[in-house]
Amino acid sequence: MSRRRRNPQQRFARAVVYGIILLTVLGMILAMISASSAASTQDTAGRAPVIVLGTRDLTWGGLREIAGSSSSAAGDAGSLLDAASSGEPVNVVVRSANPATCPADGWLTLGAGSRARALPPGAASTPGAPACLDAPDAASALAASRGSGYEARPGALAAALAKAGAPATAIGDAASLALATEGGAATTSDSLKELLASGPSGLTLVDTAAGATTAEQRVTALARAREAVLAAMPRARIVIVSVADAESPGPQIGILPAGTTSPRGRDGGLLVGDSTHQAGLIQLTDLAPTILAALTGSPHPGGASARMTGSALALPDSPPPAASAEPGATDPAGSRAVEELADGALRARASHLATIPSILLLVAASGALALTAALALRGAPRPRALIALRGAALAASCLPLAALLSGAIPWWRAGASAGEPSWAAAAAALAAILFIGGALAGLVVLAARAVGRPRGGVALVAGLTSLAWLLDAALGAPLAFNGVLGMDAVVAGRFYGMSNTGFAIAAAALIIAIAALRALSPPGRGWALGLVALMGGGALALDGAPWLGADLGGALTLAPVLVVLAVALAAPELGRRGRLRAGLGAVAGMLVVGTVLAGLDLARPADRRTHLGRFAAGLADGSAWDTLGRKAGALIAPFLSSALALTALMAGLVTVVGAAWWGAREHRAWREGRSAYRWLATGRAAPRWVGSALVGLGVLVVVETLLNDSGPSMAVISAATAAPLILRALLAARPGQRPA
Repeated sequence: MSRRRRNPQQRFARAVVYGIILLTVLGMILAMISASSAASTQDTAGRAPVIVLGTRDLTWGGLREIAGSSSSAAGDAGSLLDAASSGEPVNVVVRSANPATCPADGWLTLGAGSRARALPPGAASTPGAPACLDAPDAASALAASRGSGYEARPGALAAALAKAGAPATAIGDAASLALATEGGAATTSDSLKELLASGPSGLTLVDTAAGATTAEQRVTALARAREAVLAAMPRARIVIVSVADAESPGPQIGILPAGTTSPRGRDGGLLVGDSTHQAGLIQLTDLAPTILAALTGSPHPGGASARMTGSALALPDSPPPAASAEPGATDPAGSRAVEELADGALRARASHLATIPSILLLVAASGALALTAALALRGAPRPRALIALRGAALAASCLPLAALLSGAIPWWRAGASAGEPSWAAAAAALAAILFIGGALAGLVVLAARAVGRPRGGVALVAGLTSLAWLLDAALGAPLAFNGVLGMDAVVAGRFYGMSNTGFAIAAAALIIAIAALRALSPPGRGWALGLVALMGGGALALDGAPWLGADLGGALTLAPVLVVLAVALAAPELGRRGRLRAGLGAVAGMLVVGTVLAGLDLARPADRRTHLGRFAAGLADGSAWDTLGRKAGALIAPFLSSALALTALMAGLVTVVGAAWWGAREHRAWREGRSAYRWLATGRAAPRWVGSALVGLGVLVVVETLLNDSGPSMAVISAATAAPLILRALLAARPGQRPA
């Protein structure tokens, strides 16, 4: 069958038709791309500009103090309080890669969306020093930030805005650091007045504290800058923030435009920070993704912001009319919000002040009790001495729970002035711990007598202590956060979930509670394993679930401890092979728990992951090694920079070595029948569960020391929690009279 041949005219006509179709399709594609680009540019350009007015060392307590004084800045402070009442006031955690955040550190952190540092650690070691207040050049700031260990990318905000076509301008040497990048210099302007005259769009960063040496001068400069912006650009979205705590580390003021919202909603009239889970508390790192979302529609437009660790809030498209209201129209609800924020910042600073004394109280009480018992029990003591020791052991064992419950008492307000705590707050914290501890001990005695076990109460105290700390962590740490044992917004290591100190207490108490309750359960391995699975599994869920305790290190520590404890309770006479199998099972349990928790967190959206999910993702791209290096540095840095910390470490090591030597000597003497404590073998034997509990506690101390960046201090706190409980159990087992 022959094909029909087309003549040249037909071929030409067909080619013309195909060409027209091809050109039409290409034209449509190009038109769509151009329209999309134009729409994006128009959308970016049409958004209300964001103007960040930055200052330093300004707290809500300090601002209220100036507003109520006879200073010339009182009126300016009042206008800022009015702005807070009509806007969204917050406390801002300005912690950078340096312990005390200098202005340059704060601006660089704001632009990076992650904790950074513009000054080397030595320059920022003395808050308020001239070296801390100076602004380095961009090259020096970028070089100082590279080794911070937080994987910060300075200028990530500027790069993301440039990619989206949104302009960014800085006024002031320190503010320009927020826009500094490795590839280019920041766009700057000489004065706010000139910039406002040109009608800026996009982002403007203004360092209003430049040249101001006193708090009053900084307040006046900030208020004047706000008035100038409102007069020239009434529809601009103004963000007021103190970016540094160079003089007194702690939360700073922040005022967001009215109508700002958070993914976590509100609590008590305050925004709940998405990164902190706390009402009225955000981080300085949250501002970069917040600004990106406000100007581009997305908090993470491409790879430029991939390393931002902050969580975005949603600014309004433009401020409502109330944002530009005349001063004097103060909203009572806004005034209450400012008062609550001032109290929250005060509590954070007081918590930082009271942490070491409170921990020393727990450790000293436990150590003094152990030393007193060691001396008193050398030779059979009188019954009254045993009764006194039992009472002291019970009181000391209640202190860790009392430390948590003290968060319900406003101890931090004692002696406060102008938003700054005094040492009276630390004294009040110690008094609160002792008072609550004594009350708890009395209640435990009454409960023990009610059930016919007047010398008991170990399981009750241990169980309540563990349960209270775990539940508080699962509920967002309302008592532990800014409490007497740390986890404060000054150090800003954690804002919700389980802290290292809390885990050390909860885990030690949990081990003793499980072991003590095993003695009350029916015999049989099934009961022992079931008890560990029920109580230990519940504790693992409360502590390690990303949406509850969010404590990876704690979960990885607790898993092998529970395996070893289960074996010790179910088969206390296990041989070497059995112990080896238990050890392998413990390691396997740790790996399984860690993998499950990491997988659950990785399955969540990237901006909703906890530090566990971010660390697991970092293992895949290699960035986790920087985190591990930073944590290792954090473990040894305090002892290299502080003579007091180094002295405490050496004293602790001497104490541990001395105790180990004494224990070994007494063990040999016991086996040879010449120990001064030989009389303890008369009468009833010590509870069998104590040996199993000691095995679990030993594993806990070792594993938490190895897996946590504050492992040595955690080990001390666990020991201080367990020692009074163990001593109470041993003394309760004694017959109570002098042997014949």
